Amino acid sequence: MYARITQLQIDPLKLAEMRAALPGISASLKGIAGMVECKTCWDENGKGLVFALYEHQAQAEAASATVRGILGGLASLLTAAPVPSAGTEVFDLLA
Repeated sequence: MYARITQLQIDPLKLAEMRAALPGISASLKGIAGMVECKTCWDENGKGLVFALYEHQAQAEAASATVRGILGGLASLLTAAPVPSAGTEVFDLLA
């Protein structure tokens, strides 16, 4: 498994717009090969995270341009560029 975590700063005045954009984002993400899970969350100030889990690192790397394009489509809702990080050590703490 491979995880990619991306920090987002959503304009607090545009949280409803971000929420409304999620169905379209979801449809785009479902077509990404190797993506096992993708979750997002944010607080009332717009500070948020996207957590994506892939079967393999190579699949995440192959999908990176697609994901950047999806996030780029949200640029008008963000106050800063997304900040990605990743990890190769993934553990299921509920298993």
